[in-house]
Amino acid sequence: MRQSALLLASLTWLAALPAFSSSAAEPARCESPATGSAPAAQTSPAAAANERGNELARAGDSRAALAEHREAERLARADGDRELALRSGANAARDALDAGETGGLREQLAALRVEVETLPNGDTRTLLLLHVGRSLSRLAEREPAAALQAVATLRAAETAARADGNERLRSYALGWQGELYARGRRRAEALDLTRRALFAAQSSDQSDALYRWQWQLGRLRRAEGDSTGALREYRAASATLARMRAEGSAPLAGDRSFARDLEPLYDELVDLLLYQATLAEDESARRALLAEARNTSEDQKVAELRDYFRDDCLDAERRAAPESVPGALLVYPILLPDRIELVVGTAHGLDSTSVPVGRAQVGAEVRALRALLEKRTTRQFLPHAQKLYDWLVRPLGARLADPGVTALVFVPSGPLRTIPFAALHDRESKRFLIEQVPLAITPGLTLTDPRRIDRANVKLLSAGVSEAVQGFPPLENVPSELDAVRAVFPGRELLNDQFAIERFTKALDTEPFGIVHIASHGEFAADASRSFLLAWDGKISMADLSSLVGVTRFRTQPLELLTLSACETAAGDERAALGLAGVAVRSGARSAIATLWAVNDEASATLLAEFYAGLGNAELSRAQALQRAQLSVLRVHRWRHPGYWSPYLLVSSWL
Repeated sequence: MRQSALLLASLTWLAALPAFSSSAAEPARCESPATGSAPAAQTSPAAAANERGNELARAGDSRAALAEHREAERLARADGDRELALRSGANAARDALDAGETGGLREQLAALRVEVETLPNGDTRTLLLLHVGRSLSRLAEREPAAALQAVATLRAAETAARADGNERLRSYALGWQGELYARGRRRAEALDLTRRALFAAQSSDQSDALYRWQWQLGRLRRAEGDSTGALREYRAASATLARMRAEGSAPLAGDRSFARDLEPLYDELVDLLLYQATLAEDESARRALLAEARNTSEDQKVAELRDYFRDDCLDAERRAAPESVPGALLVYPILLPDRIELVVGTAHGLDSTSVPVGRAQVGAEVRALRALLEKRTTRQFLPHAQKLYDWLVRPLGARLADPGVTALVFVPSGPLRTIPFAALHDRESKRFLIEQVPLAITPGLTLTDPRRIDRANVKLLSAGVSEAVQGFPPLENVPSELDAVRAVFPGRELLNDQFAIERFTKALDTEPFGIVHIASHGEFAADASRSFLLAWDGKISMADLSSLVGVTRFRTQPLELLTLSACETAAGDERAALGLAGVAVRSGARSAIATLWAVNDEASATLLAEFYAGLGNAELSRAQALQRAQLSVLRVHRWRHPGYWSPYLLVSSWL
């Protein structure tokens, strides 16, 4: 069994399959067999090249991966290692598809299949047939003639799996055939194959395969117009994923991604629930479906953060989502292919509004706005800020004008995480959204613990780097920024060489701080492992920061606020913005303040001084304190452009 697991791991395309193991929780690993079973010194050059190719494929460099896998195949054939040559050749075919280099690929895959079928019966043969069949299936999207070859290859894999009594691999062979038939609009055959795949997954207790075929069956039902049957299957797929998480399984093992492999399932389930809500016969049924849609959206956000941070413990942070939060207008902007659904939580419960603008159009406007907001010498951002206001805010209507609303809280997803809602602009009143209402974002209501700060007992740790260090430019206004913070909240300061990693760590370990304010360069990256915060003597990874700050969650007084005043995310990078949105959850802080892009040093010091002055006022919430601070900068003529004041985001608790 161990040999089969290592073989599977060396095939990048099939990293979607969980590894062979007595435990379903073992994640797939993309490595050559020799790496997992022998010392590094014994790894052959061919196996090493294959593994380098796999690493490059995971990093998204398909052309470099293709070169490595071709070299691995050449070396393996020279060594007489036919099995490794076939694995490397199969990986090279997948790289060629990723790189768009498909000339002659159908013939190469056909030859590869012929050679694979000369192998003796067993998992090696079946897995390679599945690999080739999947590549042919993808190639068929460009070259329809490859579809017949794909079906024939997957049938051969099914036959091999049945002969070996391997229901697990047989499930994949059947299900992927069903997918091909569905694409060819042969729904009767697709339904039959998918049902058989589902039964095989159930009989072999393979949740990773099971949720796929439940999802596929749901899509087929919906294509037939059976929305009730489709909803039943989508719910089953969602329940299987929840069970996998509870058991510690890894549905995103190997080179799979949340956006490609799981996000569509959640989106389609929410879409179905919202559609069913429009057909509900009574108000209680409609509201129940809206609540389920909201809860599914929450599940999606937790799963996405788990994937980004690679942290299976995030589920432990979840709480039950209330129907409404007094004083807050909660908005879930759900982006669907043909519309935006605004699921809104008010003091009266949940409601929804549909806007006939598709996800692609929203994404284009968001990208344009984000790029132009950082250009502080032009007002070209305004038409995009107004259009997004019309789509995301104007439909809220009288709900936003309710005098009981003290904060507008968005639960954004996808591209909407990359822009500040504060900069959206009302063409009618000629005001920015921040001029109308205090704002906050949260990665999910179930991950948020909105409470007021106990100002009388809060102790501050402020840290920063004002001098040029490690190739980063100076931040000359950091000392005055830290002075302004300490003028409101007492505490300890670590500036420049005092902000050394060891000293910072010791301070957090030994003293109960309720606010941690860090003024230094930092970056949220698409890969959480590359996100960092600059200390005097090195970089603190966001994971390390979360661990350091996270010790406060086990104390009587948890961390109320984590401020990162000079961090930034790459323009338009949804994954990087996801890291910013999740920083409070990951660190165990009730709320966080961070910036979407590099800010003007002087404006930043002014804004943050105003924010902390407001935060010291017991009559103001965090959201109101930030609103007041942003307005104070906006009203300075040279800083009126939103590039100066809008990138500050209040994340999680707004109270």
